Formats: sequence, structure tokens, C-alpha cells
Amino acid sequence: MEHKSIFITGAASGIGRATAELFHSKGWFVGCFDVDNEALQDLGKALGDRCCTAYLDVRDKEAFDTALALFAEQTDGRLDLMFNNAGITVGG
Repeated sequence: MEHKSIFITGAASGIGRATAELFHSKGWFVGCFDVDNEALQDLGKALGDRCCTAYLDVRDKEAFDTALALFAEQTDGRLDLMFNNAGITVGG
């Protein structure tokens, strides 16, 4: 793969989405992961090519491994930057 690639958690809105849009505009392949499927679909449509989107709850290690494998398939194993932006709320 000729494009640099970034894996972003919490990519569906706010700083995560802005980061995805910025890196995509610079020619990077962008992997967008979040728990908000609807917002991810909107982001995927907005970005078009050079991106993949998938549901990811970062508290679930198996789900994280699956998301990383999906990303690796799309990028031929290339990962230049990982941006862990997802927030985790704790009640109490």
C-alpha cells in the first residue's frame, strides 16, 4: 500500500472525526472505529475511498483484535499511526 495509514478509536464524532477528516484530506488511509454505528456510516460516506469503518468497543480486547485485523487487511499490514481517542465512562 502506498498510502500512510492511521487507526482511530472514537472516530465517529468530535476530535476523532476531525482527525479522520484531516488525515484523509492529506492522502492517508483512515481506519475509523467507534461504538456509534450510525455516525460511523455517515463518516464513511463523507470520506469515500481510503477508509474503513467498524464498530469497536475498546473495553473488549477480542473486538479490538478483530478491528485491528480488519484494518491490517485493508492496509496490507501497514500501520503508521494509532490515535486512541475513545473515551470510557465509569459510573459511580
